[in-house]
Amino acid sequence: MPDSVYPVMRVRLLSLLVLWTWFQYSDAFASSFSVATEARAQSENALQQGRETLEASAHAYQHVAALRDVFTYTVTTPSAVLAPKTLEITLGSHNEVALKDPLIEVFAVDSSLFVTKSDAPGKYVVHPYTGDFAKALDAVVGEQGWPLEPLQIAMRLGKGMDGWLTALRFKQLAPLQISGYEKKSDHGLSFDEVHFRADNGWLDADFDSTTHFLSRVSLEAHPPGAPKDVFIKVLGECAPEVLGSTKDLITFDTSGKVAVADLTRLNATQLPTGKLSPSFELENLEGKKVSLRQFKGSVLVLDFWASWCAPCWKTLQESQHLSDWASHSGLPIAVLPIDTMEQFPTKEETRTKATEFFRSQGLTMSSLLDLKSETFQAFGSPGLPSIVIIAADGTIFKYHQGSFPAMLETLEEEVKEAAKVAAQK
Repeated sequence: MPDSVYPVMRVRLLSLLVLWTWFQYSDAFASSFSVATEARAQSENALQQGRETLEASAHAYQHVAALRDVFTYTVTTPSAVLAPKTLEITLGSHNEVALKDPLIEVFAVDSSLFVTKSDAPGKYVVHPYTGDFAKALDAVVGEQGWPLEPLQIAMRLGKGMDGWLTALRFKQLAPLQISGYEKKSDHGLSFDEVHFRADNGWLDADFDSTTHFLSRVSLEAHPPGAPKDVFIKVLGECAPEVLGSTKDLITFDTSGKVAVADLTRLNATQLPTGKLSPSFELENLEGKKVSLRQFKGSVLVLDFWASWCAPCWKTLQESQHLSDWASHSGLPIAVLPIDTMEQFPTKEETRTKATEFFRSQGLTMSSLLDLKSETFQAFGSPGLPSIVIIAADGTIFKYHQGSFPAMLETLEEEVKEAAKVAAQK
């Protein structure tokens, strides 16, 4: 047989082998392709149902005459389940809405947004309001401050998908994406559950299939870079009540009250300026005892925090920046975080967890450990997070609960003022 024939035969044999392989495995290929296609279709359908559920809910909130909702939620930490808290939401006429938690109350009326604090009676902050509740509120409390614009208000005010997803982040989760949908039943009631995912956690939201109002929320969030066992879980339920009238539903009477420039001017009565600071002696992360009397003649900044307190994660970063600035300022200023209200079973575990958390967040300050929360209580249980500035003479100079706009710049100015007052005495 001529040599030229062999290449042709090899090609024909190879072609026959390919055809034989195709016939052998074509059913498997077809089945695999069919399964993948079906799974992709189901996923796309779930995402579409999730979007439709959110759209139906927005329509319900926009067309109800008026509504009051109480969101009761519980925060679970790696070491404890905290006491339930509430957030009261009111939807009034047009763009008029209100928000209330145990500390802060917010009223959006006409063209003004009013903010008051329960521990600073007789004072309020007012900010222009044009219908964007989140924008006006964040201008007062800060982008990381509490409270936040809840989903009910975001939907009532006509925001779109981006606005709804932002509201559902609870200022703790990274940007959210819809990841799934399922129909659920519970005690004879039907719910549409939408699943969301974020880079640092997840959230599930249940909507009543009949009213389309938000019914339940559960989420888990982890601070970026923190150990895996540092997290918060939130489980909350809504109790919406449809109201028949908006008359006098949302009002704010300024009579007998004083308007102040910003949230930092809402001075708390529990830690008034000039009051003698409680004394304390606590161990730091290295096991060394540190007391208030060691800082006589210096301005001292205390940052009360806890590993389970999500807003504390941001405030600690600001305190670190303040500590770095203070170390180069040439002024007698010290910054001391105080870890309090933890529920770990032993002192060593509390110390270990705090040390791991500080290391994961790049914090170089050495925190104090308020193991029995006695120091926190001595300061009147001021809330978490809280910043207390103690003057050189040992008296309270400033007190702030939570974060607020331009926090670092404000704290720098306040400690410089405290140092200046001390130098003049």
